[in-house]
Amino acid sequence: MAQISQTNFRRRIALALALPLVLMSVLAALLIGQIASLTSVMQWVNHSDRLIAQANLTEKLFVDMETGLRGYLVTGNSEFLEPYKQASSSIDANFNQLNRLISDNPSQQQRLKKVRSLYNQWFGYSQQMIARRAGSGDYQSYAINAQGKQIMDTIRREMASFIQTEESLRNARTRTVQETTRAVLVNRIGSLLVVGAFLSFFIRNQLMAVAKSYGRALAVAQAQTEALRESEAALRRSAQRLASLHEIDRDILLAESLSDLVSTALFRMRQLVPCQQAFVVLFNFETGMAQVVAGSNRGDGNLPEGIAMPIANFPSHDGLPQETRYIEDLDALEPRPSVLDRLFLTGSRSFFTVPLKVEEKLIGELDLVDTQISAFTAEHQEIAQEVAAQLAIAIQQTNLREQLQHYTTELEQRVAERTKKLEESNIELEAFSYSVSHDLRAPLRTIQGFTQALLEDYGDQLNSIGQEYAHYIIDSAIQMDTLISDLLSYSRLSREEIRLQPIDLSKAISDALSQLDAQMQERQAVVTVEDSLPQVMAHRTTFVQVLTNLFSNAVKFVEPDLQPQVRIWAENVECPRLENPGNEENISPSPRLPVPLFPDSPNEWVRLWVEDNGIGIAPEYQERIFRVFERLHGIETYPGTGIGLAIVRKGMERMGGRVGVESQPGRGSRFWIELPAAKS
Repeated sequence: MAQISQTNFRRRIALALALPLVLMSVLAALLIGQIASLTSVMQWVNHSDRLIAQANLTEKLFVDMETGLRGYLVTGNSEFLEPYKQASSSIDANFNQLNRLISDNPSQQQRLKKVRSLYNQWFGYSQQMIARRAGSGDYQSYAINAQGKQIMDTIRREMASFIQTEESLRNARTRTVQETTRAVLVNRIGSLLVVGAFLSFFIRNQLMAVAKSYGRALAVAQAQTEALRESEAALRRSAQRLASLHEIDRDILLAESLSDLVSTALFRMRQLVPCQQAFVVLFNFETGMAQVVAGSNRGDGNLPEGIAMPIANFPSHDGLPQETRYIEDLDALEPRPSVLDRLFLTGSRSFFTVPLKVEEKLIGELDLVDTQISAFTAEHQEIAQEVAAQLAIAIQQTNLREQLQHYTTELEQRVAERTKKLEESNIELEAFSYSVSHDLRAPLRTIQGFTQALLEDYGDQLNSIGQEYAHYIIDSAIQMDTLISDLLSYSRLSREEIRLQPIDLSKAISDALSQLDAQMQERQAVVTVEDSLPQVMAHRTTFVQVLTNLFSNAVKFVEPDLQPQVRIWAENVECPRLENPGNEENISPSPRLPVPLFPDSPNEWVRLWVEDNGIGIAPEYQERIFRVFERLHGIETYPGTGIGLAIVRKGMERMGGRVGVESQPGRGSRFWIELPAAKS
């Protein structure tokens, strides 16, 4: 009866220990599957990001080609064709890369095919225009002069639809990632709660059953004192075993390196399993080598820590040590693998090896050696197997942690290198800006001055056509100087240090209008500014530059026979919220979603309106006008460089604000800018 109770006791204890491990293994397997699914979805999100970046690069190449062509056609200077040539040499590679990235999307492939066909048409048109301009032909009146712009506009619309489709896919995939992440968290929490409750109930019942069984065994075995004493000893060994295994778990968690982790675990294990030497060997199947990571021994070790040997030197089963193996006497084993022969020659007799596996993947083995024959009991073997299971998981986690640390260090190094390169690029850009400002503008002023002198001193010797050509030279030099000035202003906005401070709107508007006094008087513009305008947080120089460009456009783009009317007022709005925070293309009014543009900014913002009675802007062009060199009208109709509104957008971005427009053709425009309200 006592033997039956003892067997029942051990069975219940084993069940109480094994069931949590089984349940944890099941939960771990489910978690791994969900993480694999989440990783797959995240890879698709990364694929969409790469595709959108590639599409934006292709769209930029179109802009470079069109800009270079326009510059050459206007000036006849072949240097303007450099961006055109560089972009045309790269466009096919970009098309091919895009085509590879959308191989899973037939509809996008068709759209890209259409864009490529349109590009080939535009490229043929551009070649004709370049040839005609090189031959001093009248390219402006050429029959296909307007064809190129129509084709390029169609390309832009198709590319915009292409990118919008990919952004929609990316947003959908991002939502899938979020939903999958939430599902993983909910499932994990729910599973842990359910399993925890079940284990608590199960272990409680098992312990109560064990207690009852043990009580009955004591009652029956009162007369068998010796047997009883041998049974509280088994209990002590079991408690010691559980405590030691718990200590091994704790030490593994506290270990800072792989060597410390293994050494500590082996030291604890040898308190339960006496042996001459215990060591852990890790396998590298790519190199075919095995290395002793750490060991614990009495006296001199037969296999010193750190030694590397071929995997083939270790005991194997079908070429690999896949199963537990116990050799009670090495003297009876013939032939002996190299490692076992080395151990035998130094006096070892018993050898026990346990494979280290993670998800059925072999990563190494735990080996126990002793000078006594049959030194390891069944209990010793069980303890070694339990420790091996703990070590396998801990070693794998340590390797993953070290890989992550390596990747983090490498990433930090790359960031530092790129930061250094960026600083060098900024220095080069500063030098370039200085060169442009001084070296390039000086010849322009010389051209303008000498042409003016030519008209003044020799104008009576020139016929009307010669005088007209001279005026064209002066106007072109002035236009080029203005363009250089605007480009420098745009470039300066990207580098200038921005420090926000409270700015009085009325004063800033007055400063901007005073800079445009001559233009306002020439057009007899009427400007109405609302009284009692609030204060905003802005950078004064940048803000005045933004206002100057907005006011100049409001007066410039008005029918010649119409007196410009400009109305300026402000209103308070809530903190702007963007559909895609950080997206520079989001410059027109967008739905307000629960993601603030600046989390630390005040809830109250100020929107400043600039309304005119000009020619208006069609909806399909209201985003394009904020890009560099985007013009909707010929320079002979409305002069300018096509950079003014790009400066407005860049300035607002640097100050953390937004800009947008509401307009209809023939009904004027209402531009608005938003900035945080200054705290009173």
